[in-house]
Amino acid sequence: MAARKRADEPDLTGPLSHQGEQQARQQDSIWASLPEVALYVSGQPDGVIDCREARHRYPGSRLALSNPDAPPFTDITPEGWYVREIGCPSCRKVNDNGTPGPFRVVRVEWWHLLHNKRGFIIENGAQLVRARPVVRDPDYLNPPGQGRIKPRDVRAVVMSLAMKGMNVNTITREIRERQAEQARLVREAYDRTLTRHDAQDAAQLHAVPDAG
Repeated sequence: MAARKRADEPDLTGPLSHQGEQQARQQDSIWASLPEVALYVSGQPDGVIDCREARHRYPGSRLALSNPDAPPFTDITPEGWYVREIGCPSCRKVNDNGTPGPFRVVRVEWWHLLHNKRGFIIENGAQLVRARPVVRDPDYLNPPGQGRIKPRDVRAVVMSLAMKGMNVNTITREIRERQAEQARLVREAYDRTLTRHDAQDAAQLHAVPDAG
């Protein structure tokens, strides 16, 4: 089978929305096959697979801005937008000594800061212009010629690898046993509740004084 070319990234220099960028990429994408996804999954750590299957877990703005060693902005565009970068800790590289390494993926945000004549930012003066994830580690991507990866395909491959060799009859029996046990516990809890209410009713009946 001839190698497939990787879909070229669209021109993102203009102020497109994140949704518009995603739609443009999807229209021109060639998707990886399940065998290609399986090959990718086999060579990636758990953190990368977690982000590939679900989504990146960037820290919230308040948490990120509370770090005194991390400046809020790292660059200024020719249009005057202030650039902010937030790395994903879930898929972050780990150094050989176990310490956190470089970020594989960062969320890049472009901000417009409204200020007065003296340069002080006014109330509600920070306005997000656009944002998108940027891959900093080429190994995070699928190798060229194998297409882009869908999260649902990553999930399917991970589940298939975990389930391979297991007996479906055993799985079914265990499910039924757990359901039966749960039903038994519910019935016992219900019976105990009825017994307690009956005892309370009996006690109240005996406590009523004799009208004669």
